[in-house]
Amino acid sequence: MADMSQWRCKHRELIFACRVIEDRFGRGAVDAVAAEHMRKVREAFARKAAEAGRNDLAALAHEFSAPSETHTKEVIRQTDRVFEVRITRCAHAEMFREWNAADVGLRFMCAGDEAMIAGFNPKIRLERPRLLMNGDACCHFIYTLED
Repeated sequence: MADMSQWRCKHRELIFACRVIEDRFGRGAVDAVAAEHMRKVREAFARKAAEAGRNDLAALAHEFSAPSETHTKEVIRQTDRVFEVRITRCAHAEMFREWNAADVGLRFMCAGDEAMIAGFNPKIRLERPRLLMNGDACCHFIYTLED
């Protein structure tokens, strides 16, 4: 991953672009850009699952196991049917909220959680009762494998 200053610069540019697009063409235009981004996220995670040859919850948990400069996470529960994670620090939420752009963060970062699952395995249901981007104390993800 690029260093954090490059990462912050890219996200600042995203916020700026979204604000200009919204100002000139309306919120629907930003939503269209976000939808295209989510399509690419779905495709990327479908490829990941195909390359790995598996898309079960253990494979998903493996995606979360990599060290991260941007997230502090804690696995709450992991079984064959449920994978539950709490994120107590998210650099995305910190930055987008700092720049008064949580709406952009929700559309481009947080919506990616659902797009990721849709591509990885459409039989996995995601519940997110809390999100740092919304001002909650943590993000709480509950992934459930449906029959």
